[in-house]
Amino acid sequence: MTTTALRQTAVPEWPALRPHLSSFDPDAFVRPVTRFAWGPVETPRPAPATDAPLAGRSLLLVGEAVDLVEAVGAALRRRGGHVVTHTPGSPLPADGWDGIVDLNMVGRPYELGDTTWRLALARSTDAVRGAYPRWAAEHRYGHHMYVAVTHLGGLGGHGDGPVPQPLGGIWAGLAKCLPRELPAAGVVVVDVDRAEPEVIAEAVAREYAHPEDFEVCYRAGRRHVLAGRPAPIPPSGTSAAPAPGDTVLVTGGARGVGFAAARAFAETFGCRVVVTGRGERPRTGREISLDDQEFARWRRERLATARTPATLSEVRREVRRAEDDRAVHRNLAGAAADGLRIDYLRCDCTDPEQVERVFAALGEGPTHVVHNAGIDEPARFDRKSAEDVVRTVDVKVTGFTNLVAAVLAQPERRARLRLLSNVGSLAGRMGGMVGQIDYAAGNEALARLGFWARDDLGLPVQTLCWPTWERLGVIANYAAAVRYVSTLDPAEGARLWASELASGHTGEAVFLGRIGAVLSPGQLRGFGTLTGHPDLPRLHALDHYLGQVEEYEIFRRLRTSLTLTARHQPCLAEFRVGTALAVPVSVVVEYAVAAGDWVVPEGWPLLHLRELRALQVRLAGLRFTGDTLTLHREARGVRRDGEWCVDVTVRDAEGADMASLTLVYGEQPVTGLPGSGSAGRAARTAHRDDGQLHWSGVVFPDVPEGRDTIPDVLPADLWTVPFPPSPTIDPAAVEELVRAADRHSPRSTPGTLSVRRLVAAPGAQHVQQLRPDGESGTWRGTREGISVLLAEGVLISD
Repeated sequence: MTTTALRQTAVPEWPALRPHLSSFDPDAFVRPVTRFAWGPVETPRPAPATDAPLAGRSLLLVGEAVDLVEAVGAALRRRGGHVVTHTPGSPLPADGWDGIVDLNMVGRPYELGDTTWRLALARSTDAVRGAYPRWAAEHRYGHHMYVAVTHLGGLGGHGDGPVPQPLGGIWAGLAKCLPRELPAAGVVVVDVDRAEPEVIAEAVAREYAHPEDFEVCYRAGRRHVLAGRPAPIPPSGTSAAPAPGDTVLVTGGARGVGFAAARAFAETFGCRVVVTGRGERPRTGREISLDDQEFARWRRERLATARTPATLSEVRREVRRAEDDRAVHRNLAGAAADGLRIDYLRCDCTDPEQVERVFAALGEGPTHVVHNAGIDEPARFDRKSAEDVVRTVDVKVTGFTNLVAAVLAQPERRARLRLLSNVGSLAGRMGGMVGQIDYAAGNEALARLGFWARDDLGLPVQTLCWPTWERLGVIANYAAAVRYVSTLDPAEGARLWASELASGHTGEAVFLGRIGAVLSPGQLRGFGTLTGHPDLPRLHALDHYLGQVEEYEIFRRLRTSLTLTARHQPCLAEFRVGTALAVPVSVVVEYAVAAGDWVVPEGWPLLHLRELRALQVRLAGLRFTGDTLTLHREARGVRRDGEWCVDVTVRDAEGADMASLTLVYGEQPVTGLPGSGSAGRAARTAHRDDGQLHWSGVVFPDVPEGRDTIPDVLPADLWTVPFPPSPTIDPAAVEELVRAADRHSPRSTPGTLSVRRLVAAPGAQHVQQLRPDGESGTWRGTREGISVLLAEGVLISD
């Protein structure tokens, strides 16, 4: 649950245990970003398990095209679903459905300025909000599903061909962010190339029954997923970059990230930059003229005057306006003092008349337009009205259409425009924070509108999807944001932005840093399509031991199943219980320990795995049945005596316990292992022909007589997968403990392995020596002469 390293005098700096989830210190979590480009990759189509893959499913089907909704509903019923269709304009049926299939604007070809999406989004919002309480209380994973159907051309808006309905991006962004608030609900975005009932129903039925990927696309019957790959910034085009005689218009660019970009453009290119805001340019006034200390006192005094909730709300708005005005005034004054040509014009980009006035004020129009305006008012989706959601999306969607309309209004404006750059967000591409569902929807819509305007209108449009900038921008809670993904240094962001503008490329670029602690099992699928990212080993390790999620209650409980196949991996051909091939104890222990990655305390604090308590493994239960063995794992988190503990049980198919343990975490890693400190050599007995446990010695070689050196076993020795997961506790050390207990425990059955306490310090991932320590059944593991592992009460009993 952390990667904070152990630091003490004369001790090597080894990684701490479980470097998977609560991994990073937010105060130091500013990292370089990698530039990615997304695109479709063909994948196999999941075969339906039956002729009725939706049998037993109760579905609500909504959409704006009435005839299409009815036809798709009939097609889904033929596939076994119990489907309730909704007619636009009528009340939504009472809650009670297992899933929502949202056709939104599918079946209505897009026209610039079409505002029907507002009604469709309000309907979707009401449907999800209606189901929200029941879905939030349901912990059966994937029992409820939200399926967003889009009509972006069958490749998610990427690739060749038209983008019939780019506003499907609204619902794609909504769906991908939904698991942040409903972590047990399943989501999938299904893009189709033809808005035909059978095409839609077949794709929905296949993906509903097997929701393995975040965003899937069907073109000409072939299935694709959208995957991200590293992509360098294209070289600068001499005709694309702004010149000193050019004008760059930045909507919403008077504060935060937008103004950082505006300064970078003015400094880099020597051009004129015009930033906009919804109000008049702030003039010198009482609040603006105050210094920071005086303003802080004024703010306290104003808030103290509020006597009712309504008054307090109004005073807070007044204070917020004053804060914004001060920021705008300081930005513009500072730019002027530095000799930068940055001007301010009033413009609410959702008002076409105000947009037209700005363009008129710029003569023949700007050479570059950066659509940066946006609002983020974080609150859980069930606390937002449909009007709130539409208003947030409106700034991105309607703002874009108004800008495009203004460019196309006069031929000279169109001729002068060299680039329209959309400011998107990772929230849209990969799912945002809790409270950002509408923000994600608006940003993802902007990216898809960019594809449409480029391909259908021939406009030079690019979209840049940014992570959170270090303490800049509309993100209301920076401390929370940094738990999701790493932040971007503003100086680095401004440099990258200027390079993107100069390149003049038309496409989508996604900037992604390190992936943080806040990750649900469903969200992991969204990151699973990445290649070339530094966190891939960590993400694949999470996925390796996750298995099939059956129940998930965030901060409380996880239930999964994992099916292992004999001989399919080196470690699964190594160990026998009696004469039967079995799963090694170290694999089962690692599977149990990995549950702690998902059952974490609220707030995702930085915690360190310190010890395993009351470990028990029923050895006969490890034997494969035929060629497979399914491990059913349940983990429950609880605070016990001031410690965060995760109780883990692994059961077989019949429900009998196979293994159990308690994971114990603390705010600091183990820095000094208890014990006598006088380890001796292992007292070994001759190998018994009637021993219950056997190792082939290929993966876990036996330690020779008279030696205590643990053989080196690398992750790749255990697993032949692209990213073999690194262990928490050296598997060779675990297997040697089992060997030692087997040698000293004559018995008539395989018995049960017990370890009263297994204390692990940083460095326990690779133990070099293992020796008995003091009382019988106690063992100490060392690395470079330093104690990193202490096992107490190790024995095998009938």
